[in-house]
Amino acid sequence: MTRAMVRGVVALLVSGASAGAADWGEDLARKFGGRLDAIDQELARIDADLVGLPVLPRDDQGGSGGFASLHPEPRGEFPMVVEWGEPAPVDFVALVPARRYEIDGLNRQYGLPDDFRVELTDAQGEVVTTVAEVTDTWSHPVRGGHPFVFRLSPPVKAAGLRIVAQQLPGDGDRFAHAWSEAFVFSRGVDLAAGTRVGNPGGQNSAAPWQWAPEFLVDRQTPLGLPEMPAGEHRNIGWLSRGRERADEVTWLELDLSEVRRFDRLRLIPARRPTSDLPSGFGFPQTFKVKVGEQRDDFETNGSKLEVSMRNPGHNPVEVKLGELSGRFVRIEATRLWKPFESYPAFFAMSEVELWNGPENVALGARVRSPDGMGNVIASGARFWSTVSLCDGYGPDGKLVPTQEWLAAIDRRLALETERHELRREAGRIIADWRRAVFWVLGLLGGVGGVALVVLPLRYRIRERQQLRAVRERIAGDLHDEVGSNLGSIQMFADLAEGRTGPSKELSRIQRIAAETVSAVRDIVWLLRPQGGARIGTVEHLRETASIMLERLEWKFTANEAAWQTELSDEQNRHLFLYFREALHNILRHSEAKTVTIHADEGDGVFALLITDDGVGIPEAKRERPATLRALRQRAEALRAEFGVESKDGDGTALHLAIPLRKSKRSNAGIASKAAQGA
Repeated sequence: MTRAMVRGVVALLVSGASAGAADWGEDLARKFGGRLDAIDQELARIDADLVGLPVLPRDDQGGSGGFASLHPEPRGEFPMVVEWGEPAPVDFVALVPARRYEIDGLNRQYGLPDDFRVELTDAQGEVVTTVAEVTDTWSHPVRGGHPFVFRLSPPVKAAGLRIVAQQLPGDGDRFAHAWSEAFVFSRGVDLAAGTRVGNPGGQNSAAPWQWAPEFLVDRQTPLGLPEMPAGEHRNIGWLSRGRERADEVTWLELDLSEVRRFDRLRLIPARRPTSDLPSGFGFPQTFKVKVGEQRDDFETNGSKLEVSMRNPGHNPVEVKLGELSGRFVRIEATRLWKPFESYPAFFAMSEVELWNGPENVALGARVRSPDGMGNVIASGARFWSTVSLCDGYGPDGKLVPTQEWLAAIDRRLALETERHELRREAGRIIADWRRAVFWVLGLLGGVGGVALVVLPLRYRIRERQQLRAVRERIAGDLHDEVGSNLGSIQMFADLAEGRTGPSKELSRIQRIAAETVSAVRDIVWLLRPQGGARIGTVEHLRETASIMLERLEWKFTANEAAWQTELSDEQNRHLFLYFREALHNILRHSEAKTVTIHADEGDGVFALLITDDGVGIPEAKRERPATLRALRQRAEALRAEFGVESKDGDGTALHLAIPLRKSKRSNAGIASKAAQGA
């Protein structure tokens, strides 16, 4: 029951009640309605404050995963240690949870301990101070990947950081303690960057390309770029011309107008222009940094530095230059990013910064390149242009120091937590009001009946409409995004097979992709409501066969009644799983060349016959309980009769007969398709 309904029903009760009841109702409205109004005002204030704060990205930002330490027990003392050697005053510590894609989807807090403490240590490893003791992280209602931020005032002089987990997630004999990144700031300088990481008593993850000790301090996180929302900004970065080879050299040159001093170069990767490209699009694999007071100095008197690195994803890259000075700085890409042989190579950046202590001396610098394409239109009516490389903006907002950005994300967490608590309070108020109104309704009779019957019915109808819209949106997203990407996988596997010839690995990729496309289509079909917008059950079975049996000769037939048959959603789900499992077995085990499928309806039974000319199933194996277990279980769920006819070396026939409780006919006259086949 919403706030509007609370106020509306109270007003209805007050207007139709006796004088005494009306006074009581007005007191009730002031008590509950007044607090709800105050909550609404506070929520509006929070929403206004959130507009100016960075949002945690939900998509993959690329880069490294972080560091994961594995342990055989869930409880104990499991430390991670970061040591920077020279003691320095620490005033700000931030820990970013790790992410990992799992069977159930994205886990935004992989390896996050439920209880842990954060300590600062001296050069001998002794504890100087306990920064924080954190408990019950798993029960936090809105944390969901937000970093843990700790401010120290006054600062504490330390030479190391220790994160001690006490309760780990996991199951069996593998319990993970993982973090994506550890930041330790002293007057705006990150002491932990590139330092030594230790894992006393733990076992490193078996995936070093994703989880490694050095990744805990490489400044790559799943949080994206350090940007703050700053209104409309159309210049998103610079993009070179496409090149056929990755080793074609190109460069960018910054003119600072005068000789300036600087010690660090920070490069902001461009955002990927399409969803099928990885984060870090256009970031060079190897590049040189050249500095000179004149352009002619680059090859004679100028300073040079060569850098080679893996794709940083959507994370800033900082290169330490030492104490340098110059007017001209050239970034020369010697090997470009190139994902596919047929895809052009690009050099792309969103921002280039040169730092002298806390100052970005490259802000407003003139940029030139022999390879630019001028102002190129990007998605959303935005532009690629050299002007945007030194304007202080990333692709989505104003760039700020990392410490300021982490503090802003922590501020978002505090506001979202406050908003959650306010909404819970509003829910409790409405629940209290509902109980009070139920008592009043017992006295007011007829008026209460209207409130109890009409309003809940309207609420349920609206909930059903909203549920239907959500199902339609999910179905559309699965069809457009997941289905499109799986189709791309099939296409690239076919292209690879055409170039390199057939192989078991490519055939397996093609088969798995086809089966997954079929599974996604089943889900989309079941999510969409019955009616003219959804094809019939048998037509869906035929389309599934066309995807999974593409590489075989196959034929699909059905009588007219079968084409028009409609089963319940639950029956359809079990039927689709049975059908895909049967075709899956044929593809994996039968060595068949031809498959025949026939659907038939008559005498209150929907029958499905699937035959192949494969090697068959030996009688001894057919009698084993494990043989065709999945098909038998689906048949039992359908309350259907299931039969198998097979001879060793002479193919297999699968019979399924589903009793129909009630005959249902679709509106789609598709009986003409009964004779069609592949």
